[in-house]
Amino acid sequence: MKLILLENIYNLGELGDTVTVRRGYGRNYLLPRGKAVPATKANIEKFEAQRDELQRQADERLAAAEARREALAELGEVVFEVPVSPEGRLYGSINPHEIAEKLTRMGYVLERSEVDMPEGPIREPGEYTIGLILHADVQAELAIAVTADES
Repeated sequence: MKLILLENIYNLGELGDTVTVRRGYGRNYLLPRGKAVPATKANIEKFEAQRDELQRQADERLAAAEARREALAELGEVVFEVPVSPEGRLYGSINPHEIAEKLTRMGYVLERSEVDMPEGPIREPGEYTIGLILHADVQAELAIAVTADES
């Protein structure tokens, strides 16, 4: 499926690129979220007419992501106190949803989809570094400490 990207997409392309993606990714993610349009002649002409406006919007999103990264850099380490079994493993795990939820409660707006945990959820106490993808061009790291709940 050939699509024209309406914004920068991490690991895919830049604004205005014509990319070929699998049908499911295009139909279920890129098109419904307004991140791309089908690469038809009419859409190409329409895109070229709107290119300046789309670029201005992209620049605003980039500036907002940079500001969020700077705010998160000042945060330091985020501590999760969770119940731990006698064997030293967590009851459950800490996943991207819980990380995003805790940071949002702390006043840092973060979506679950922006948390990058390629090794999977955290299942043991310790100190971890989690990647954050705030924008296609803005990545950050977050220090997380998982400790046993003493209560």
